[in-house]
Amino acid sequence: MNIIYNISKQDIIDTNQRVINLNLDELDVFGVNQSTLDEVFKIFDKVDVTDDLQGLIKKGVYLMASIAWAQPFSGGNKRTASLITATFFHHNEIEMVIPEDGKELRKLLYEIQEERLGLNEAVMEQIIFYISKTITTHEPR
Repeated sequence: MNIIYNISKQDIIDTNQRVINLNLDELDVFGVNQSTLDEVFKIFDKVDVTDDLQGLIKKGVYLMASIAWAQPFSGGNKRTASLITATFFHHNEIEMVIPEDGKELRKLLYEIQEERLGLNEAVMEQIIFYISKTITTHEPR
């Protein structure tokens, strides 16, 4: 498996803009801190993974968690993190199917967000396990 890394900063910004435009939270406004978004990519790029499904899941989880942790946007960070990670997985021919209420994932992402010193490795392992249970693969087109 060759992991496709074609998520750009602009993809993440555009995803956040769409999240904010949904008006799910009346307090959400669009704003991005570019240096914080750069930090997300530093974390994402540093993660060394194997070229298999588990490596792909780990890479996707680090993308998701780094956005939730760094909070590069004025609002909608966790929703943006989940959606852009689903996009990352889709580009790699797998789908992440989160239950409609998404309570468990939201709880884990809040835990990541609260740890200001960095990504909590124990919580990261919980998220990797959780996401592993939500993944389905599909055949290339």
